[in-house]
Amino acid sequence: MGASRAYGGTPGWKPIADRTQQWIDSRPQGGVGTTGQPLAPPSSGAERPAPPALGMGTAPTLPAQLTRLIGGLGRRLASDGPSGRTGGSARGSGGGGTGGGRGRSVSQASRVGGRAVAGAYGLRAGAASPLAELGLTLAELTGLPRHQQARRIVDAALGPSGEINQSELRQVNFEVVLWALKEAVEPTPIELADRWVVEYAWEAWITESGSRIRDLAANGRDRVLIEQEMRAALEAVVSARGLPTDRPLTSADFQAAIRGALSALGRITGAAA
Repeated sequence: MGASRAYGGTPGWKPIADRTQQWIDSRPQGGVGTTGQPLAPPSSGAERPAPPALGMGTAPTLPAQLTRLIGGLGRRLASDGPSGRTGGSARGSGGGGTGGGRGRSVSQASRVGGRAVAGAYGLRAGAASPLAELGLTLAELTGLPRHQQARRIVDAALGPSGEINQSELRQVNFEVVLWALKEAVEPTPIELADRWVVEYAWEAWITESGSRIRDLAANGRDRVLIEQEMRAALEAVVSARGLPTDRPLTSADFQAAIRGALSALGRITGAAA
């Protein structure tokens, strides 16, 4: 995760950029992780620390400024209102691009994310039903390279061409699905939902706080370390719940888990965004 692309930010999202600056100004120069120890690189998702309980008004393992930032970010992402919408995308060094589109909303994001994650789950588990919801079959995907499998699932999850023209959402879904398909050990359904929420929140933060993060290099600060620290914090606090364990899962199950996790993320602080 490296340099963020130029993007001016979305009206209504300035408090997120401001809180990013406040957190950066308050943190030690070297950076610390969620336990107060020097920050290690973010995990692959398979060995994440156990998350604290959400929705209780506090996130005791995180510094106060970072807690406020993540809480505000969660509330924005759990919204269908104008302040939760954007028409652009800024990326770390992983790629992606700028794009127009209809903007962010929790309804749109959780629907598409639920479909994409369900497709990855179906392919890894050999379950035909989740793939059938996307109009795909195990037979047509089996034997394809992982990148092609991921692309087919994401294209189907997004829907007909022109329905959603947003590079940010496409990039998030592709990264999560590809990760799920390439992991040596099949991710659990909860790990799939958690990973999606982390990726989506991190991507939105990079987009909306890009100018503040870019300024770090000019001021001699370690931008990559700060990006990693934010990602590690998201990994520590995101916690999806409510996925059934007594039957095969559907895209609606994943959609509900994603939406619930985004809502819980916004409740880790009590102050209004």
